[in-house]
Amino acid sequence: MLFAYSVVGQGNGTGYEPDAAGRDPNPARQRCNPSLSCRGRTCPTPGKRTGHKSAQIIGRLTNGIFGGKMQYRVFVVDAYGKAGHPTRRMDWVRKILRRKQGRIIGGGISGKPAVLVLRGRHLDFGKTVQRKFIVALDTGYRNIGFSLSELRVDKTLQVFLLGILTSRTPAIRALMDERRRYRRLRRYHRRINVREQGWIAKHRPPRYESRGKRPSVTLRHGVGTHINLIKRVLKMAPVPLAQTSTAYESVSFDLRALAHGKPRTGSEYQVSPVGKKTGESARSFVIRRDGGCVVCGSSENLQDHHLRKRSRQGTDRVNNRVCLCADCHEAVHAGVIALPIRDGSQWRDTSGVNAICGVLRQRKDLGWHPVSVDDSVRARRRLGLEKTHALDAVSVAAAKTKAKAVDLEAAHHIQMVQFRRHSRAHIHSQRERRYYLPGEKKPVALNRNKRCDQGETPSLAEYRAAHPRDVGRLTVHKAVRLYAPHRATAQAVAGDQWIVNGQLVTMGGIKNQGRYLYSEDLKSVIGKNYVSPEQGKRFLRNAGMVVLRGSLFNPDSIA
Repeated sequence: MLFAYSVVGQGNGTGYEPDAAGRDPNPARQRCNPSLSCRGRTCPTPGKRTGHKSAQIIGRLTNGIFGGKMQYRVFVVDAYGKAGHPTRRMDWVRKILRRKQGRIIGGGISGKPAVLVLRGRHLDFGKTVQRKFIVALDTGYRNIGFSLSELRVDKTLQVFLLGILTSRTPAIRALMDERRRYRRLRRYHRRINVREQGWIAKHRPPRYESRGKRPSVTLRHGVGTHINLIKRVLKMAPVPLAQTSTAYESVSFDLRALAHGKPRTGSEYQVSPVGKKTGESARSFVIRRDGGCVVCGSSENLQDHHLRKRSRQGTDRVNNRVCLCADCHEAVHAGVIALPIRDGSQWRDTSGVNAICGVLRQRKDLGWHPVSVDDSVRARRRLGLEKTHALDAVSVAAAKTKAKAVDLEAAHHIQMVQFRRHSRAHIHSQRERRYYLPGEKKPVALNRNKRCDQGETPSLAEYRAAHPRDVGRLTVHKAVRLYAPHRATAQAVAGDQWIVNGQLVTMGGIKNQGRYLYSEDLKSVIGKNYVSPEQGKRFLRNAGMVVLRGSLFNPDSIA
């Protein structure tokens, strides 16, 4: 059966507008049909609409009524996964559900927009009504704003969905720093052990050639988060991809102007006035950029100074270097002169956004449209929007489409948080190597060498030093790789959503070896931050980008 999604998205084809409850105002068309709704059962209210589960779902979806006019929209997907146009025809949606020709995904306690999935029907793309949908991003390092809207014929931007995603990109940087500390400590102790045994430590030359061939882990994660967020938005609120365009705010902050404490007026701080030439050394660039000593202005005996010392994780990048004369350089190291310029470490988020936008501008295969900061700021001020991450994404869409007005009445606001899906400790987990004495049920030693998370049980090396005569009596149980570790058997992992006392709670993990579920959100529900798994029910597993809450747009909720 062909089904034109021009009918789904535009008009109702019956010559009437639904009332505030989504019903046909003609009473003759409101009678219950036993063959469609009651399915042969005795109707409790013959001649009237019944309170079946499908009608209750639609009743919950149509709670957003403004001035007697229903504003809520339901997104539509056919049986083959192709998206149609969003619809406000709740009578048609109710009929599809009563005939068992579709089902609702999302809505309700999930906080996501409602999506109607048709069964046995596909959309006729030969009868498509042309519409313009825009997915916009407010690029960021910690918080990313997003929006889904449509440009109507009267140049009004109708916003369907907007929200904020709290990224875990800063956590990636912390994990990489922690891995580097463990690696350096491990190599340090290895060299100490080699020297104590009278051997010569093996010299490993630095592998500088492999460091510049691929971007950093933090940058790759930041770019991947923006790309996956677009896919996540189009999955929660599906619209035809052929009629959808993507825009993002393209920024380029001048970190030198910000580090000097004197940013340029307007949007001039977005553009760096001096750039490094091809083949130019870092020292020559620093001297040419600063034009002499930044303290006294001298142009003789110039030297470059590291704002953050190399011993304190300072880098050789030009943002961490400044031009000083020999006398001022000596006075700075002696503590006589305090430089007015900081090292720029406080602008880490800004530099991260610069790098992410730089990669997105190079990714021509994505087909995204960059929108300058000047255009988005002018659109936000022209439309009178507040300065928030979510509304900045709306401003980007308005700047791209040159919209004259914005309609936020029916906008669905979503707050999302990004969680870690795959823990290395879970993926590479294994049962420890155990050593038993004859007749003992409890192991007397674990592993050949002591692990940092082993606890009080000694290792084989420690047990051999304390009990050398019992080593020959030990029975060894080798370590076993756990191919289905905690993910399948754990009560919850960070990002899982549970229903506790009728409320949706996002869990942060488990405590006491899985006896309790932990979450800070539980304090507002039961008065404490942990609960037994028997007192709740799992609603959704961790999907990476988890919807914490969703509601109709309220400017006070995101200000």
